[in-house]
Amino acid sequence: MIRYNLLLYHGDVKPFMEKLRELGMVDITLRDWDAPQQVRDLMAASERYRTVYQRLGSVKPGAAEAGQDNDAAPFATVHEAVEAYETAAERIAQLENMRAKATTELDELAMWGEFDPQEIRRLREQDGIALRFFEVATKQYDPQWEREYAIQVVSQTAGGETYFVVAQPLTENGTAEPVELGSAATELKAPEMTFAQKEAQIEDFLRQEQEQQAVIARAALSRERIWADYLEMKNRVLFDEAVNAGESYADGTVKIVEAWSVAANRDAVEAFLDREGVIYESDKATAGENPPIKLKNHFFARLFEPVGSLYMLPKYNELDMTPFFAPFFMLFFGMCFGDAGYGLLFILAIVLFWRKIPVRFRDYAWLVLFLNIAAVFFGLLTGNMFGIELAKVPALVRFKEYFVSNDNMFNVAVGMGAAQVLFGQILRIFNRSKQNGSFLYGLSTLGWVILMISGILVLLGVLPAGSLAFYVLLGISGVLIFFLNSPHKNPFINVGAGLYSCYEMATGVVGDLVSYVRLFAIGLCGAIIAQVFNALSVGLSGDIPVLSWIFMAAILAIGHGLNIFISALGAFVHPVRLTFVEFYKNAGFEGGGRRFTPFKRAEK
Repeated sequence: MIRYNLLLYHGDVKPFMEKLRELGMVDITLRDWDAPQQVRDLMAASERYRTVYQRLGSVKPGAAEAGQDNDAAPFATVHEAVEAYETAAERIAQLENMRAKATTELDELAMWGEFDPQEIRRLREQDGIALRFFEVATKQYDPQWEREYAIQVVSQTAGGETYFVVAQPLTENGTAEPVELGSAATELKAPEMTFAQKEAQIEDFLRQEQEQQAVIARAALSRERIWADYLEMKNRVLFDEAVNAGESYADGTVKIVEAWSVAANRDAVEAFLDREGVIYESDKATAGENPPIKLKNHFFARLFEPVGSLYMLPKYNELDMTPFFAPFFMLFFGMCFGDAGYGLLFILAIVLFWRKIPVRFRDYAWLVLFLNIAAVFFGLLTGNMFGIELAKVPALVRFKEYFVSNDNMFNVAVGMGAAQVLFGQILRIFNRSKQNGSFLYGLSTLGWVILMISGILVLLGVLPAGSLAFYVLLGISGVLIFFLNSPHKNPFINVGAGLYSCYEMATGVVGDLVSYVRLFAIGLCGAIIAQVFNALSVGLSGDIPVLSWIFMAAILAIGHGLNIFISALGAFVHPVRLTFVEFYKNAGFEGGGRRFTPFKRAEK
């Protein structure tokens, strides 16, 4: 990155920022400023428009329901379309709540059958008789109550509930006398509508919802204009932020603005500044200035940048971990997903629909493609395809010894974890050296790497534990860990720091390796669930020739669909967790960088 300090006369700020925006190569360091109410209103309006634009994406313009002609006229203005959408969406939410409540009340009214609510009110007001409604478990209904009160049983449900009405004369003060039915009976609110009236009310709610859906469909006709207005408002907000960037001096007469550009654009940016007659100074950025970050990765690693962005960007003087975690992430996903059939489905879908995928989303499609190539690989390695154990297929039994067993897959998961932890420690050497400007700061980590490699060689039987070479390596690692972990500091401080480092490594590395067992466990769970659905489809399908096949296909489609969703979610989330917690920690990644965002017009 190249850092610029631009000296601007206050009257030239706006014209200069207009031209700088057209250049589109410079990131301006913004500052906190007290935006006027007009700008705050503009920011709020832009967010409203963006939200409406996104929500209208799934709406068919001009058609409230299937089969309706698209003959609706768009609203006269974009503002009117946005207002109409927001009002209609709010009203639909209210109607849905009222309809849900009315549907519940409809189920309750079904117990009472058809009646006239006006007659209930007439009996109370003219004849002085109150009708009270009760519910009780059928087995607790006492026929003795009918001798004491005027009771009429209305209905009994299959669930064992009895609904009855008690008729009582009103007292002089207009209240009904107490009814002693014990704690078993529950008094219910007197219905205010008949079953038919409640059905009509629900139909009216549905009709109103359809009317509001038509308003939303009409608003969708203005979707592109809404986006255009959103972009215009956003550009105005960005421009106001840029104009108010920097610090003012000499009673506001001049302003110094900090800006950044990538080194490759330095000549073009400085040629522009010279043409504009701007006084400036430029120099290579340093980490202490907190410059913005622009990642530079080749095709494969670039696909995984959205994954790394879920956490944070590296600092300016840190290694970008994206190309280093990308291969591991791909393998971890494949091991967790672990079904060759599922992976082939995704690959086939991407190949068939490639031309229909928007260009801006094709990097994501490539990412999904590579992840599922790994899933096919591990599925074939373990012999799992759509929950079928390939080793048990008669035609493939002779290849059984080539499939990796569950016990060996456990070892593979731990081995992959050990490889990533060791690789992270190696990266830590270079990361600490780059951050501190000297290789001396990576020597203690080099000691741990030597110790880890020595231990692995001993476990593999390559290096005898009592050999001279082992003790030499042990001595070298000890010197690096205990005496060279903090360059230029007191030796006693180094020894203390080395002891604490031993405690951290002893507890941390073991915990990290245990975390990688989840790779094996998640893949095994997905395979078992797939096998269960296969067994259910066979066991529950029955013997009727045609229906059994239909029922089996339905169980397989629903079961494997759910399993694919759950397995894909787990296969993404857990490698993300292993990357950001275990790998980043061992690599000494700190993060905290901000993305390089050139000042230019926002476009679709």
